[in-house]
Amino acid sequence: MTIAAVVISLNEANNLPRCLHSLSWCEELLLIDSGSTDGSQAIAAQRRARVLEHRQPGRFSFTVQRNWALENGGLSSDWVLFLDADEEVGPACRRAIEAAIQSAHRQEDGPVGFELTPRYWFLGRWLRYTQGYPNWHPRLVRRGHLSFEGSLWESFPADSRIGRIVEPYEHYAFSKGIDDWLERHRRYADWEAERIVAYLDGGGSNALGTRRWLRLRRLAAQLWPLRPLLRFSQKYLLQGGFREGWQGLLFSLLMAGRALRPQHRRHRPADE
Repeated sequence: MTIAAVVISLNEANNLPRCLHSLSWCEELLLIDSGSTDGSQAIAAQRRARVLEHRQPGRFSFTVQRNWALENGGLSSDWVLFLDADEEVGPACRRAIEAAIQSAHRQEDGPVGFELTPRYWFLGRWLRYTQGYPNWHPRLVRRGHLSFEGSLWESFPADSRIGRIVEPYEHYAFSKGIDDWLERHRRYADWEAERIVAYLDGGGSNALGTRRWLRLRRLAAQLWPLRPLLRFSQKYLLQGGFREGWQGLLFSLLMAGRALRPQHRRHRPADE
């Protein structure tokens, strides 16, 4: 079975060499770029990746970008693996992916998509407990059989034949510095806030944007004034961030700060 790798990118010149090198075993390599100005597209081309530019109108969505790649990327491989530029597939994960694909094809009703889990690296430490490892993400699809849904929280469509690959890939979320991380998560928090406000204003469960962990997200929306305290307690106490030293404490505090955003959006004047 053949496999294509699709990398989503915007100004990732520092991360792309590592990411693309880890995907050199794939039959196809495609970069979907959102209009980088740091030479990312040239770096990808030098590493035999085909480059397509797709700029989304309005707010960026990974789901939209991935589905656009499936529909417009000109891919011919049987399977498509999606990776972000700050991620890496190690040898063990590669072997697990190849074995999962072969196994799926030997089954009459085998999976048409797989969820993978990252090892989340923060300031030199793998946050196994603080980030609730394993934390499953939809990343591998059989071309022509499956697409992505959701926006901030991605998922596969309900009732799809989905498997899981337990060997992790690597995620270096802070590889561009803490300022970049804070800016990205400010945008995520604003988006999350808009959905929570829409839900609280009578928009129904659809306003939350995904069926993944729907009951938990509904409860979190109802308890939004307590979100900073709840988020810190979740990360540091319940999931065991205290076991991961000062990195676990700092990350839990950062996530609590992100949770403040919905409160800010809820109290904005109506004409702002």
